[in-house]
Amino acid sequence: MRAAVVYQKGSMPVYVEDFPEPVINDKDELLMSVKASAIKHLDKSRAGGKHYSSETNAMQQPKVVGGDGVGLLEDGTRVFAFGITGMIAEKALIDKTRMVKLPESIDDITAAALPNAVAGSAMALLFRAGMQAGETVLINGATGFTGRVAVQVAKYYGAKRIIVTGRNEESLQSLLALGADEIISLKQGDETLVAQLKAVHAGVPVDVVIDYL
Repeated sequence: MRAAVVYQKGSMPVYVEDFPEPVINDKDELLMSVKASAIKHLDKSRAGGKHYSSETNAMQQPKVVGGDGVGLLEDGTRVFAFGITGMIAEKALIDKTRMVKLPESIDDITAAALPNAVAGSAMALLFRAGMQAGETVLINGATGFTGRVAVQVAKYYGAKRIIVTGRNEESLQSLLALGADEIISLKQGDETLVAQLKAVHAGVPVDVVIDYL
């Protein structure tokens, strides 16, 4: 099968057309035909041998890149799943306890791209900060992809007021349509920025801060 394979830590993935297809070895494993997979910082770190979960020896067995993705099961069911084997390949093994069936309304690319950002913001808001409906949330550095998702997640979970900061003026303005109530530019001087943040907090105290900077 075609796949992107890392043969040695720190090296670039190599495109291979005849890499062996994964074989099911357990009753909880399923074979998935991959349609889309997002490459995250975690995947890059693992491929480079810099993540704590990587092996410590200089060489390693050839490994397909990609930790999760979207694809079709053998019965045609479309799912998002975490891979037992790498996802940047035509086929991947997944654990049937770590997959989610996808609705027809979401396309493959969006379904592959969203989970990491959604999990990152939802876990921060709900589990780390213990956010409650009606609270005020400040999202620092909200103009990136994860920050934009965080605005929508905070709104979904009932934030009363959402304040966002960022450097890109156009992106900041677009966050108002996604649920932000107030935008603060990080391009202004430190004293002005601090004064504005203090004024915002004095008016409606900030309960939760997510910092993506």
